Amino acid sequence: MILPIDPATEEDIHRFYGGIEFKAGWCGRVMRKGSLVAAFGGALESVEPGVWFGFLEVPKHLRRPSLLRHALSVLNEAKASGATVIRAACDESIPRAREFMERLGFSPTDETIDDKVVWEWRY
Repeated sequence: MILPIDPATEEDIHRFYGGIEFKAGWCGRVMRKGSLVAAFGGALESVEPGVWFGFLEVPKHLRRPSLLRHALSVLNEAKASGATVIRAACDESIPRAREFMERLGFSPTDETIDDKVVWEWRY
């Protein structure tokens, strides 16, 4: 089943992350199946000015090539909101995750989070 990818709402954050709310600037996209948020990706402003953190949580059965286009639109939206650097942890156990990050314009850093290399995108 192909689910549409739509801009995320505050309600989507609550549904996907169990009631938390983002207190900083953010942008994102979701895949919904009825009221269920099946996948979520976006960028969240950090405490450091201009630095945002990217995330993408898509189950294997929902991954498709068009995710790249939507991820690029989130990067552009974050940039328009003041992001000059976006960092994201890359889980290389996911097939083609490294290639996806490279196609988005990210580069690996020497930093790690939970044994995953942190990649960085700069405007």
